Amino acid sequence: MTGLDNHIVYKIYKANYSRIDLETLNKLCAALNCDTNDIFKYIPD
Repeated sequence: MTGLDNHIVYKIYKANYSRIDLETLNKLCAALNCDTNDIFKYIPD
């Protein structure tokens, strides 16, 4: 649905990434019909 490589989605799912491209985030939100707050959660140190 997103056109993203499965490895990228898997790394995001497992929180095994150092940064995420805005285009990637946009594709995920569009495919999942959600916004960034549904994907990420801020946890202070």
